[in-house]
Amino acid sequence: MEIGKAFTFVTEDEQWITKVLIGGLIQFVPLLGTIAILGYSYRVALNVARGNPRPLPAWGEFGDFLGRGFFALVIQIVYLLPLIVLYGVFVFLTVAGAAVAEDSEAVAGVLGLLGLCLIPLQLVVVLVCGFASLAAIMRYLATDSLGEAFKFGEVIATLRNHIGSFLMILVVGILAGLVAGLGVIACGVGTLFTGFYAQCVIGHVIGQAMQRIFPPQQPVYAAPGYYGPPPGYGPPPSY
Repeated sequence: MEIGKAFTFVTEDEQWITKVLIGGLIQFVPLLGTIAILGYSYRVALNVARGNPRPLPAWGEFGDFLGRGFFALVIQIVYLLPLIVLYGVFVFLTVAGAAVAEDSEAVAGVLGLLGLCLIPLQLVVVLVCGFASLAAIMRYLATDSLGEAFKFGEVIATLRNHIGSFLMILVVGILAGLVAGLGVIACGVGTLFTGFYAQCVIGHVIGQAMQRIFPPQQPVYAAPGYYGPPPGYGPPPSY
């Protein structure tokens, strides 16, 4: 992967300042702004996967960003259900242990120990569910079919066969998060723009991973400003 490219591509766009300013301001909009930024980053990923030399999209297709962001959010929620259930069990054990502490210290100790044992398990589940949700979103983007995201066997196969790419995305995500944190130094105001920039960086590296995992069936020659589906970029291969 071209990690450096993911961090520099934004400024290569002729209108990058305007696009970043708009992106930063849109984050002021409660909920819808967050969904739109999420959809925008995945649109960046799709443009990179399609070989567009200027993958930073214009904000004229706000409805498309909202739609992609909403579907991506739905996919994430579904794949994070095991973590939600596990966290619910952890909270139950913690509350139950506190409730019986006065009556039976032994029972409270057992419940507390069980709760502590769940902490490392939760960390593992966070990684697995997070990677699986990203693999599912990538399948959705590659095919423009929400159903592809819920072919759980194929999603797990994608994750297993390309774990290196997903780990690299995680590393870039951490680095992008550090860059976003620079906005805090600027009295918090800069966070709006560095945070949006970080989302674009993550979108770019996801797009690079998609090129490897779901390669086009034939070469793609996308003209600047073209965001439509290129020939041959269809459903991912079967596993």
